[in-house]
Amino acid sequence: MPPRQSAKKRKAPESNQSTLDSFRLNHGARSKAASRAPASQPSTSTDTADDSSVIAASLLGSFRKQTLVDRIVIQCQGADSEPSSIPFDASWATLGVLVNAILKSHSPTTSYQEAYELCQNMCLNGFAQQLYSHLETALQTHILDEKNTLMKAAEDDTQFLTTLNTHWIALGKQMSTIRNIFMELDRSYVMRKTQDPSIIDLGKSMFRKTVMEISRIQSRTIARLLDLIELDRNGVEVDHAMMKSVIGMLLDLSLYNDYFEPGFISASNEYYEKEAVAKITAMTPQDYLKNADTRIKEETNTRIHLYLDSCTRVALNECVIHHLIHEQHEVILARGFDAMMDANEQEPLRILYTNLKDKPGQGMGHFRAAFGSYIKRRGAEMIKDPSKDGQMVVSLLQFKDKLDWLMKHVFGRDSSLLNILKESFEDFINSRNNKPAELLAKFIDGKLRAQGKKNSEENLERILDNVLVIFRYLQGKDTFEAFYKRFLSKRLLLNRSVAHDLEKSVLAKIKNECGPDFTKNLEGMFKDIEVSIDLNKAFKESKEFGEVSKNVSTFSVNVLAQGFWPSYASSDVILPAKMVELQNAYEKFYSRELKGRRLTWRNALGTCLVRGKFSKGPKELMLSQFQAIVLLLFNTADGMTYKEIATATNLDGKELKRVLQSLSCGQHKILIKEQQEASEIQDATSFSFNDAFTSDSHRLKFNSIQQEQSTEERKDTQAKVMVNRQHQLEAAIVRIMKAKKLLTHSALINELFQQLKFPLDATDVKKRIESLIDRDYLSRDEKDNSLYHYQS
Repeated sequence: MPPRQSAKKRKAPESNQSTLDSFRLNHGARSKAASRAPASQPSTSTDTADDSSVIAASLLGSFRKQTLVDRIVIQCQGADSEPSSIPFDASWATLGVLVNAILKSHSPTTSYQEAYELCQNMCLNGFAQQLYSHLETALQTHILDEKNTLMKAAEDDTQFLTTLNTHWIALGKQMSTIRNIFMELDRSYVMRKTQDPSIIDLGKSMFRKTVMEISRIQSRTIARLLDLIELDRNGVEVDHAMMKSVIGMLLDLSLYNDYFEPGFISASNEYYEKEAVAKITAMTPQDYLKNADTRIKEETNTRIHLYLDSCTRVALNECVIHHLIHEQHEVILARGFDAMMDANEQEPLRILYTNLKDKPGQGMGHFRAAFGSYIKRRGAEMIKDPSKDGQMVVSLLQFKDKLDWLMKHVFGRDSSLLNILKESFEDFINSRNNKPAELLAKFIDGKLRAQGKKNSEENLERILDNVLVIFRYLQGKDTFEAFYKRFLSKRLLLNRSVAHDLEKSVLAKIKNECGPDFTKNLEGMFKDIEVSIDLNKAFKESKEFGEVSKNVSTFSVNVLAQGFWPSYASSDVILPAKMVELQNAYEKFYSRELKGRRLTWRNALGTCLVRGKFSKGPKELMLSQFQAIVLLLFNTADGMTYKEIATATNLDGKELKRVLQSLSCGQHKILIKEQQEASEIQDATSFSFNDAFTSDSHRLKFNSIQQEQSTEERKDTQAKVMVNRQHQLEAAIVRIMKAKKLLTHSALINELFQQLKFPLDATDVKKRIESLIDRDYLSRDEKDNSLYHYQS
């Protein structure tokens, strides 16, 4: 019989010679083998792995559960031994009986030592090919019997795999024993003259072709394995060791990739498609994702480890993720994404994101869209409701902190999601023109005021850094600058800043964000304060101050350049004589120091420290200049009407009423108002000095209503922003048209959007263009009204 051509094999590194010789059993096996040797022969055995003294037991291929046969210790002939001349038929008769006994698991009729030497002599006498042919026939006969046995066993679903596994393991032991006896044949003929690397591979290829390629046996093997895997998925206890052994057999016989794995993946698709449909409606999205994650880990880690081959991991992983995540991601996003984001549910979000990213299909696109929509919806809820203005900035900071935490810990700072976060924030925060910018400036003002000292400077730095992150998203930064300037002016002029260094730090960050042009006025304000400090030091040492300093402990003036500071309304208030004397002395000093400059006094922002004498003890009163002017009137009168006070001070009516309310209706009632229950102050309303006033504190601060930003101030600031925008818009139109000479209306609008940093309104643009046409800066084309010409 010609040499067999081996069946297609999966790569099996254990089939090489060194591996086949590498297994040993215990010392008792050696004694048992040695007892079979004839007494006349020397019986020298050793534990070394040298093939000249020991023939080792081996396995049938690479079993997952490795079962060893007894080690056979056979003394080889010496190198100088001469082969004896023997007849083939008689020799094969002896070997054939032994082979059949081994294959049927009977007691051997001949010692393994004799059989080994007999095989060696036959090979040395030129009978290797005949010996191989007879051995092949004997193996084929046995494996045909195995086929018949397994065909009958295939009728019993419950025990078939167990029976198959038992026969496979037995065949492995038998082939290992036969191979060790026929070692000389294996080396001198099988490995050199046939396509089987070993007698063991010969047995495997016969078993594959004769048994496992039979459709009934193969299909029943795969079907039963799939049944057990489904039971395992459903939580039913199964024999993992037996399944691993059978699947290992399929690997050894190169049946795993072409036959088992396709069926397994197909069954997995069906199983997880049904599970996804059933559980997506029965569970919350959060619980569904956690269950999906458990399933993914079970399949790609646990199940692979227990009995599947690692080559299946990728296909199995894709199968489970496809059905449990990809096929259901739209339902998960619609039903649970917002809730998971609101609750900061890290684990479900991580599972969803991880299993959608870098995967084919629209899953990640839908995830990004849901992420952006969520940010815009929640942001709009914080921005658009005027009743929530008081908490808007705090809510925005908390929202941004939450999103940043999720980006870092759940989404791995995904660049596409970071872009969506930025775009979504810009979208919703600019949906309400100007108000977020105003409230950001007001929030910073609250943190930088002196009453914010309860916060550590380090904590304030962190909070302000976060606020400036929100500031980056504003389109109307000019609105922010206008309100920030007004708030900063009061902090500087009223000495209410928590820390000068912190103010400078915030200014540096704004400058870094918006450039030097944006902050030049703010920097000028700080410069004026620094110059004023030097001037005040010089004034205190001047002769002018010496002439008027009696009964005055300190007097300081802030000299402000009008271009840097917000505009303040002038007041014709009538000052006490002492105040007039001090102001005149400073003007005289200033004109001497800086010739050619003129001062205009803005008394509305002045402050005074006044000593008050009460029957229950003196107090120091920290007042605005207007409060002090009113209160000093009561040095010469016990009581005065509103009309008398107005005549004596010449204060504006609204301003005077605010001052009187702060002195008579606030926390510290220095003045007593007649008819306290009446809210309106009339001309005849009378006020008197409260000599019985008392307080636990020696120095008292009066929160002047006039120092707080009024509605009128806010409207005035907003109006100035709009006027400034109109000027910038007109300047930009002229600049663009001067460069282009000729532009359509749409092209001009596009250029304006690129150059201007504040939001544009189409109506405002149209009005500015009409104004420029009226003033002969532009003209319309005679044939096309949408085309503009620059008029040089």
